[in-house]
Amino acid sequence: MLQVAVFVCVGWLLSVCLHEFGHAIVAYWGGDTSVKDKGYLTLNPLKYTDFNLSLVLPLIFLLLGGIPLPGAAVYIDHRRLRSRLWKSAVSAAGPIASILVAVLLTITFRFGSSLPLAEYRWIWPALAFLTYLEIYVVILNLLPIPGLDGYGIIDPWLPPEIQERSRKFGQYGIFVLFALLWFVEPFNRLLGEGAFSISEMVGIPSPMVGMGYRLFNEWAKVLLVVAIVIAIAVRQLTRKPHEKWYDRGNGKLRGRKYEEAIAAFDQAIRVKSDFPEAWYMRGYALLQLQRYEDAIAAYDKAVEIKPEYWEAWYDRGIALEILQRREDAIASYEKAVEIKPDFHLAWYKFGLALADFQRYEEAIAAYDKAIEIQPYDANIWTDRSAALGYLKRYDDAIASCDKAININPKHFLAWYNKACANAELGKVDLAIENLQMAAKLDADKFKETAKKDTSFDSMRHHQAFIKLIGE
Repeated sequence: MLQVAVFVCVGWLLSVCLHEFGHAIVAYWGGDTSVKDKGYLTLNPLKYTDFNLSLVLPLIFLLLGGIPLPGAAVYIDHRRLRSRLWKSAVSAAGPIASILVAVLLTITFRFGSSLPLAEYRWIWPALAFLTYLEIYVVILNLLPIPGLDGYGIIDPWLPPEIQERSRKFGQYGIFVLFALLWFVEPFNRLLGEGAFSISEMVGIPSPMVGMGYRLFNEWAKVLLVVAIVIAIAVRQLTRKPHEKWYDRGNGKLRGRKYEEAIAAFDQAIRVKSDFPEAWYMRGYALLQLQRYEDAIAAYDKAVEIKPEYWEAWYDRGIALEILQRREDAIASYEKAVEIKPDFHLAWYKFGLALADFQRYEEAIAAYDKAIEIQPYDANIWTDRSAALGYLKRYDDAIASCDKAININPKHFLAWYNKACANAELGKVDLAIENLQMAAKLDADKFKETAKKDTSFDSMRHHQAFIKLIGE
């Protein structure tokens, strides 16, 4: 029945937009203001369209006999989020929005299905099926598989080494999900029956859901083809040439095809030379290719066009620091925190650059600002301890190391810095214990560092120390 298919598709499209808007608005509140520049703070479905999720995946679902409904995506810059809690909140925001939609649909069905609407009886099976879909997708999306929101909620709280592995695996998470859905029947049945059970629990009868599915499926294929044609046509007609090249460049970046990304951004710049985002992303791609001078030149163009472009100032500082142009790097980081004072990584990098110039008091002040925004970054606490150590504030340095170790017990440098501070205080036994832990975590790195470090001059006669470094 055509009405059912149209109703379900439109309802699904709106729910997807609300899901992605949930991610975007929470990311904006949490510190990633780039979502505003990308146009995500809207319910316009075209802003969330992703070629693979919106067009390719529905076709695959259709070919495999599934439900060919489109997905969408927003691209969040997680490094800008202020804390682990915000990172989890951003991932949770989408499923929460979907749950709210499911609740609203359930209320509508429960209170509306008794209305005497003889001419529109088709709407109730359509509503039942749409509600079931929302419940099913919420369950699916909350699975702890990298790439899904369920994993995104817990990822910030996992050990750093697991986080790093999951990021590499994340791009394949969707394929793992496909394999589980289509080749592991018990898994697929468990999800489907779970969604049915919840649907019935909230008052949506399974027979009504089944009727809605059958009526929807009669026209689903036709609607998918029409939707794809319309989406492509509208996208091509509404986007300006420089936006097309810019989007293409971002797509190449996501695939880590940096040379192709640069070529696309160059085309965008040829069409619109005062396009700061294209200059910035060109600089980012060049930075990944370690073409630092070229990256700085691109960032300079971005901030010339848009002086308040704090992301460009920050990445410019990174490139300058790599080239050991530290004074320029300090100025660039200082500009970034002036424009965006709640970006903890800019404060952290600012502190590191100041420490390189032995401006330790200023470096500690910068670290403290970073910690105020993001208190759960073990690296900041560890580098703060080093600056305190250089100022001979050893007790404070140990306290800073303890903070880092509480966050990440396997942080080699935190244990090592703690050993240095205890050694300077003459607490040899404690220093040896700290060194043993550091050596256990990374033996090769420990030996290389300890042999060069003068912090242990007062301990070098100690047999335990000699044994640890293998002399």
